[in-house]
Amino acid sequence: MGNTANKKNKLKEFVEKVENNTNDALEDSLMDEDAKEENFDVDYTDIVKNSVKAKMSKLPWLVAIFLILIITIMLGFMFFRNNPKTLFTQTTDGLFNYLQDNINENVYDVMDGNVSLNYVIKSSEESEFYNKLSGISWSADYVKDNSSSQIYANINATSTDGTTPVILYSDGNNTYISFSSLSDKYLKLNGNRLSYLVSGNDVKTILKGINQAVDKVIADEKIYGNKENIDLDGKVLKTYKMRFVVDEKNRDRVVETFVNTLKANDELTKVLGVMKNMPASDIRTAMENYIPKIKKELKRCGKLEISLYVDNKTNDFIEMEITSTLGNINLISDGNNKFSYSMFDNNERTLSEGEFSFGVNNNKTKYTANLYYKKTKDNKLITESNFDLKFTSKKASSFKESDILDNVLNNQMTELEQFELYSKIITEPNFSKLLPLIEKMG
Repeated sequence: MGNTANKKNKLKEFVEKVENNTNDALEDSLMDEDAKEENFDVDYTDIVKNSVKAKMSKLPWLVAIFLILIITIMLGFMFFRNNPKTLFTQTTDGLFNYLQDNINENVYDVMDGNVSLNYVIKSSEESEFYNKLSGISWSADYVKDNSSSQIYANINATSTDGTTPVILYSDGNNTYISFSSLSDKYLKLNGNRLSYLVSGNDVKTILKGINQAVDKVIADEKIYGNKENIDLDGKVLKTYKMRFVVDEKNRDRVVETFVNTLKANDELTKVLGVMKNMPASDIRTAMENYIPKIKKELKRCGKLEISLYVDNKTNDFIEMEITSTLGNINLISDGNNKFSYSMFDNNERTLSEGEFSFGVNNNKTKYTANLYYKKTKDNKLITESNFDLKFTSKKASSFKESDILDNVLNNQMTELEQFELYSKIITEPNFSKLLPLIEKMG
């Protein structure tokens, strides 16, 4: 009995001890008496959500980071905008884009149009020939089949002695000419001269390929830059000058980079292959063979410097200058699609200068170009000329292939007929003026 009573008492003491310890722990975990007397004002929503005060404390840091980003972007923009290499690339790209933007890229199956050329040439060299030639104005109506490279053109040469009709035809492989007022038969020319009349897309491909090769060279070379005031026709302009130097240190690398970039352009080599009637692989081989020749020519130039001047504020192109031991070349933009140029040859001591302008309508179907050229030596006139060219091109309905081809193939001149034709040309006033040209074409 005594043992039982003792066990009950021990169990009761254990339970009371556990209860007392539990109560103490709960009291401590909520808040002891010392903590209750402290000023401990807590808004428990701040634990989950930042207070306005906390947000405001972060604002200066956010503003600082934002300003740092803006300044970094502006500095980066200013660096690339004023970086000589970037500006040089942008300027050359702009010149190439100017040419490409004025080319009609529409490729029609058949196209037709007309061409007119008027000019005056004065020369102290071969003056008789040039005086006769300058009295002739040219006009032509043509049809071209782009799929087969066939071209048929009715050409008129007009002077004070009357109008001389000429017919030209190319079948894509050979070119034939007929002086219809003297003979209805066709004279076969040596080589396919008219095969070089390519489409607008082909011209763009060539320009893009050259542009890419120039950009590649610029990317690999050092470009120098500085601000410079230049005097053009008495007007001082504030410009930024970029200078690219080719000398013995980088001559070989520049040539190889340029030519190898052209070689790697499949579209370019394909177009040149069509123009030259050669496989693209032969074009690439020819380019490779030209590398030593270009290096040799650049070596003759000594130190070659190409300088580009742009407006210091707008970066608009103002002038290009190329200097070497052989001479110098200048190209200046006069605005409104007008340019002036000059070329001085140190060896011959001759100065060639002039200006040209170029215009095109919105549809890129009508083009006009004017070129003035003057060559002097020791202030004495050697040659002076002015050319006005107008050219139109639009979609045509058809090309009368069979009629033209049959007529040409069935009416080719024999050697005797060719001799008779030349005899007539010599005695005919207008044709006699063209004889030197015909001899060069034949």
